[in-house]
Amino acid sequence: MNKLPAEPVDGQGDAMTEGRIWFPGNPWPDGHRIAEFRWTGWLSPEDGAGFGFSLKSAPYDEDDRAELDGEEDHPFGGGRATWRNYGWTTIDAMQGFVAGTPDEPLDFGRLSEREFHVDPLDQVAEYEDHDDYAFHVYLLGHDSVADHRIRFPVRQAPFRFDIAWNGRVALTYIGETEFEYEFRARVSAADFTGFELPRDLNDDDAQALLARCVRDADAFRLDDRGSVRRFVPAT
Repeated sequence: MNKLPAEPVDGQGDAMTEGRIWFPGNPWPDGHRIAEFRWTGWLSPEDGAGFGFSLKSAPYDEDDRAELDGEEDHPFGGGRATWRNYGWTTIDAMQGFVAGTPDEPLDFGRLSEREFHVDPLDQVAEYEDHDDYAFHVYLLGHDSVADHRIRFPVRQAPFRFDIAWNGRVALTYIGETEFEYEFRARVSAADFTGFELPRDLNDDDAQALLARCVRDADAFRLDDRGSVRRFVPAT
């Protein structure tokens, strides 16, 4: 699989993406604003078509920075002072996850009917390296996220969806290995930026791969103007 690009795509992300992320049991039961969110993709001859997300929250204490409080105890990660020490969270795709294959092509018209279960806990138990995970998280240090349940419940435009994303957290930065905690993220009006292509895949083979793995292949065009070649939504 490919690691997913951070490079922005011209003409994408024009909607006002809004969202919030919660860590039940932490000092902020109302959660945290999502400051940045990108929905990216890739094509791979070995795996098919995949998705990835890049999320950055606002500072944990954005809504109460003026407060001076003690290190009160909370079930998830301790008090405000501990969380403030780490600033905010980022969750970025390492591998991302497969969304379409020749046997089950991705259909954006029916995407809202699907749920993706990514890195189930029994599978994660067999991983040999942290890079095997679909996503990397910086939360209270460099921790781990797994057991993701990802849905696209509302389609606002052909390639613009609301996203519901739940997962489990292990505080591996302090040596914990169990995924004892959870997170929930909700994003509205997320635009899909397109499928990045391997550098060694020629245009004809890339087009054929897209047609095998994505039912909406005709709705994409090849964009090779930047340093990364990708298929992007045509409109």
